Amino acid sequence: MTGVRQIFRCTRRLSQISESGTKVANQFARHTSTQARQKIMEDENGKKIFLSPFGEFTPTKMLVQEYIWKNATKFADNIALECSVTGRKYTYSEAKDATNYIGRSLINMGLRKGDVVALISPNYPEAILGTIGILEADLIVTTVNPTYTSDEIKRQLKIANAKAVITVAEIAPIVLQASRDILASGGHLVVIEDGSGPIPDGTVPFKDLIARGKTLPPITSYQMSPNDLAVLPFSSGTTGLPKGVMLTHNNLVSNMQMVEQTCEEKMWQTTTTDFQEVLPLILPFFHIFGLNGMVLPRIASGAKLITIPKFTPELFISVLMKHKVTGLYIVPPILLFLNACTYIKKQVYESMHHFISGAAPLSQTDVENFYQKYQLSPDQLKLCQGYGLTETSPVVTLDVGDSKPGSVGRNIVGCEVRLVDPSTNEDISEQGQVGEIWVRGPHVMKGYLNNESATNEMIVENGWLKTGDIAYYDKDSNFFITDRMKELIKVKGFQVPPAEMEAVLRSHPDIQEAAVIGVPDERCGEIPKAFVVTTKGSKVTEEDIKDFIKSKVSEYKQLRGGVTFINEIPKNASGKILRSKLRNECI
Repeated sequence: MTGVRQIFRCTRRLSQISESGTKVANQFARHTSTQARQKIMEDENGKKIFLSPFGEFTPTKMLVQEYIWKNATKFADNIALECSVTGRKYTYSEAKDATNYIGRSLINMGLRKGDVVALISPNYPEAILGTIGILEADLIVTTVNPTYTSDEIKRQLKIANAKAVITVAEIAPIVLQASRDILASGGHLVVIEDGSGPIPDGTVPFKDLIARGKTLPPITSYQMSPNDLAVLPFSSGTTGLPKGVMLTHNNLVSNMQMVEQTCEEKMWQTTTTDFQEVLPLILPFFHIFGLNGMVLPRIASGAKLITIPKFTPELFISVLMKHKVTGLYIVPPILLFLNACTYIKKQVYESMHHFISGAAPLSQTDVENFYQKYQLSPDQLKLCQGYGLTETSPVVTLDVGDSKPGSVGRNIVGCEVRLVDPSTNEDISEQGQVGEIWVRGPHVMKGYLNNESATNEMIVENGWLKTGDIAYYDKDSNFFITDRMKELIKVKGFQVPPAEMEAVLRSHPDIQEAAVIGVPDERCGEIPKAFVVTTKGSKVTEEDIKDFIKSKVSEYKQLRGGVTFINEIPKNASGKILRSKLRNECI
């Protein structure tokens, strides 16, 4: 039972996920074609480009809200959203109308085209409605991790230049503190009633947006164009502090269509009179994997989404038992939980056909353990993974059901890939040779908000985005991720930027210098570990430093790898921290 309890504790923290440009993925599907052969094209500059084996792609140039509601009338009476905690439900007709009402109310508040509204909420139906409502009003949404501290929230609000905020009652006091500057300049704080208590005085009840919107003039046309910004998630990119990732309507819609065309609806089916996909929303909606990897495309196809505000074993199991779930979008710790859980029976999986795992590598051993434990086969329930990042909206490659174990599949329709030797900057085209993944396509971000230097470091000549990830390909065109050039720490698949942690540590009066690295952890993948140089005569302890960090950063960024006191941080001639030396000390 000890192991099960540890898994339970691990999964209780699954909702605490970073703003990162985490590697995500994963709408992969069963594909009936035989092994598609990779096409390698050499351009006029001698660059070797991997074309998608799934074909070409022409963007349709639509707005996100137009794309996701385009077929809503076909399943108007089907449930679109249901809260696993409150039981609140919205049909597709109700959800579509509600988002239009919300958009009207936001315009009535004085918000105008291109203004940014922050959405800070766990997975509630109203958070999804609010996000789409923001888009309906020709506004931009920046999604914020609801587990952030007040300082972390304030930083993102400031960088994004948010004019209004939508949050939930449970964290409203924290958000209120972080958004005082917005409110002081005439902005609004809208609060979703989540049953945790009354909303603060002076804030706007979320339900009023819908009620008032019914009486306001309808939104009949949009001022936004497909090339305008739609969402502004935050990512650390390859290095440094979190930055606003500018994703346009065309970026998001293109990626949804690229995945759809790659999968050919062999995975998630569009709702009919006889069938509807039923999917628990475990993944945090503020994260790009949850947002454009799952929620928006599944709304477009008419699925029923069961929102889970905070992962607990009891709630998750109750959802599986109560609903005929047809599949799951997961991260690897969820599979560990399922492998360890003694309360779930094989019958729960009888209605399921796919698991989609993203954000971090899925161990083949864990996959095999799952099949063995529940006496299932891949023919009954397919477990797939893929690869992507916030900056690519997010999907780059997909395992569509015929890839080898450990592979992240092939590049999706319309996505071009290069493998570039980071030491020589020469293109690689031989099987088994490793290189950095470079990506080009209509799903690549517009850039980082107000950060031209970071944008130019990531997006180079002719629109190629450097991912910072090392991979190779095999004879069947499958890509395999082998390493990260990035210094980012991946905790349960989500990023902890060392630079951010080091800056916080250096603010301690007894710490002169600091370096943070990721150390291996069986359940989390990696956990942060700090090396610190203290000031002369300091008597600060490891526990003192951990306590100091605890109040400064989110739970998943805590120094669970420990704190080591050293005399000097190893650096190269240019002052760059030699993290490899620090990692060697941990071996």
